[in-house]
Amino acid sequence: MLGVLTSYEDFKRNRISNVYIIAAVVAAFFTNIVDNYLAMAPWSTKQLYMQTTILNACISLLAGFVLWYFKIWRAGDGKLFFAYASLLPISTYYYGYLNYFPSFAILINTLIPLFLLLTLNLWITTDSNEKFETLKKIMNPKQIFYMLVLLISTQWVLSFLFHYLLSTDDVFITGYLSLFILIFFMDYFQESLYKLSVVVALLRLLMDYGTITSQTFITHFILPFALLILAINFIMGLSSFRFNERVRIMNLKPGMCCSERIIQKGRFYITSATSKEAAKYLNINYENLTNSDVEKLKKLYKVHKLKFNELTMRQTMPFAPFLFLGVLLTILVRGDIVTYSKLFLLPYIIH
Repeated sequence: MLGVLTSYEDFKRNRISNVYIIAAVVAAFFTNIVDNYLAMAPWSTKQLYMQTTILNACISLLAGFVLWYFKIWRAGDGKLFFAYASLLPISTYYYGYLNYFPSFAILINTLIPLFLLLTLNLWITTDSNEKFETLKKIMNPKQIFYMLVLLISTQWVLSFLFHYLLSTDDVFITGYLSLFILIFFMDYFQESLYKLSVVVALLRLLMDYGTITSQTFITHFILPFALLILAINFIMGLSSFRFNERVRIMNLKPGMCCSERIIQKGRFYITSATSKEAAKYLNINYENLTNSDVEKLKKLYKVHKLKFNELTMRQTMPFAPFLFLGVLLTILVRGDIVTYSKLFLLPYIIH
């Protein structure tokens, strides 16, 4: 019911009501905490289940915040992910189970179908020149080298940090996390990450030479994730042609998502793409402009308070249906679809 209601509201109104989130979290408390406490089972088993459930919910809330902060999705989508993570019993997850954060499977099952759909859409809607320019940009040898160094170094660091959370042989899980980290932080700390990753990669070459030069590591980690990084960069490059548009102030409409921020500078307002001057932001809902926001901007424009006449608007799509699909896939395959495919589908394809 939660998935149907939130998907419909997100599709029709471009928003997710907090009422649904609160109701889901309350229901999760009774089904996953209270029912577990009253169950006929050893106290140690119940205690472990409650600890894992609460920790999974907390990490899901943090992950939702991080994805919102880096503009992967809106605040309502992050809260909905937290609600789903709280609702699903820990016993749902089996394949690709990640200790303390099993709901990572929901993220994988949500983002992969979304990525495939966006890829298909962009491939159809962009012309040959746009594809060629994007491909030429991402195939820069220096950039590819740095991305591989970043990937190898980040995965190695994560294998240490998550030594008690992950199997040391599970390079795919650390690979996924490395990929997310690179996507989040590349635009913000690119130069620092490059410099640090070269040092870490050299250190790994000295201490872990056998692993990174093995055929298994190259074919099962470096090649798949290198191709995935190139694919993501390619899609992100193409998206710049389709998912942002300049809109004149007098043509703004409620529901639009503003990519830029408006800050006060003296008696006037200017646009900024950074978050360093958040205290001076014009107080409007940038993710989903309201009627009052649009009227405020038009009024400032008419009295010549704005040093610009256009704003960059990001085209958005309803994310709630994809989250609902991710939850259904998680329940259906009892884990993430990548691990499930590796275990049950790939052997049939290969043979």
